[in-house]
Amino acid sequence: MSQMQNVERQLREMILGLGIGPGERLTERWIESRFGASRTPVRAALLRLETEGLIGRDGRGWTVAPINLAELGQIAVYREAVEVAAVRLTAALEDRGGIELIAAMLDSCDAETPREEWH
Repeated sequence: MSQMQNVERQLREMILGLGIGPGERLTERWIESRFGASRTPVRAALLRLETEGLIGRDGRGWTVAPINLAELGQIAVYREAVEVAAVRLTAALEDRGGIELIAAMLDSCDAETPREEWH
């Protein structure tokens, strides 16, 4: 894993885990010292996180994006629709082995499992 990928992954985890809260200011120097990374990979990681909407430029630094409660509510609606459809499709399966496979896959995914392993 490259230095940029490492910084990006760790910052993403800190932001999504609320280790760095919404509205908190980030500086390149703090990130460089925190992760022992040089300026170029830090800037590249910040630009990638900006494209994801996790952070935004704030003058000479960066700020963690605020949590949009309306957006979270809409995501919950979409998630419910997808999960209900998945349950209906699963219930229609005649192959019980497929259901057991899906259950085993879900059991292996928990909050401590890195997102990359879910795919």
